[in-house]
Amino acid sequence: MVNKKTMVLMLLALIMLSGCSRGFRASEVKDDDLVEVSYEAVDRLILDLREPLPRGSLVVINSLVNVGELEQTLAFGRIVSDQISSAFHRSGYRVMGMELPTEIFAKNEAGILQLPDKTKEALNNVGAKAVIIGSFAPGYNNVYVSLRVVDIASQNVISSTDYSVSMGPDAKVLVKKPQPPAPVKP
Repeated sequence: MVNKKTMVLMLLALIMLSGCSRGFRASEVKDDDLVEVSYEAVDRLILDLREPLPRGSLVVINSLVNVGELEQTLAFGRIVSDQISSAFHRSGYRVMGMELPTEIFAKNEAGILQLPDKTKEALNNVGAKAVIIGSFAPGYNNVYVSLRVVDIASQNVISSTDYSVSMGPDAKVLVKKPQPPAPVKP
């Protein structure tokens, strides 16, 4: 029979080991294949289209913005946008990247979100059928991504998808804010 002292020591050892293993696992988060995840997201966008977007149509891809700071995109937003562009191109669409305002939609007098006239005019001038917009939010264990396909004529969201990417070492570097260069001393 096991005495109380031995039982308490075994229980303490078990608690300590479970705490160590939990901390150990968290530091070993592996990166997802960002290219694969981006291509799968575009496949879902295309499969879920609520209005026709014929192959060969021009789609404009805007850089994904950081939800926490909408004027900021970071390396993560730029590379995911580039991968989305590649995936749409491989799927038979003409692709164009444009630096659109980060607040791409504005409220009209009725309080409805719509493309500002200047943005809509620029998109119509290049013959774009749809604009792909998105945002990302870095979390502790994941980066959360939200993508939308917006029909330019109706300004309706015609497809959307959301997904997350594991916050492995590469993702951590991509969502890190660049540090301003140190001032040069004379």
